[in-house]
Amino acid sequence: MKSIGLMTALSLVLLSAPALGAPPSQLLNKTITISFTATGVARLPQGGQTGFSTQVTHIIYVSDAGRLFLRYRASNRRGSMGGDVAPGEGRGSFSFQGNRLVGVLPFATGARQLTVTFNPGFSSCTASVIEGHSGGVIQRRAPDGRVYEITGGTTSSVSCSIQSGNAFAT
Repeated sequence: MKSIGLMTALSLVLLSAPALGAPPSQLLNKTITISFTATGVARLPQGGQTGFSTQVTHIIYVSDAGRLFLRYRASNRRGSMGGDVAPGEGRGSFSFQGNRLVGVLPFATGARQLTVTFNPGFSSCTASVIEGHSGGVIQRRAPDGRVYEITGGTTSSVSCSIQSGNAFAT
């Protein structure tokens, strides 16, 4: 089921587990940035519905040793949240699959899948974002700290870029 929306603590779980497949040598000591806007409708905890538009950014650093480090940020008019996740922390997972990096980030109910596809030289990338749940219900924590049920959503303005070095060191 392809729906997208709000952002949230899902990122808290983002890069938690170390990558399952070894990263390509061309990505060592590189930083990958994925950004998108999640919009849609969420059911409020006290009832009723509200529209949302959340700006989401995931920055992934691939160390010289092939370890993945994440910085995430989500913000909308109700608040913002973010943080850093080191290898082995959190509940999400990322794995390299050939020229792709695939991340699965669980929500309270449902999950987000981030897929980064690299060009043959690993000098540029594209990204896609999919959210869903087998029962059709997605619940996740929003930047304001509350858990919402997402009743409809889309993702737009998905971008991906690669830069040399550790973006966290600056």
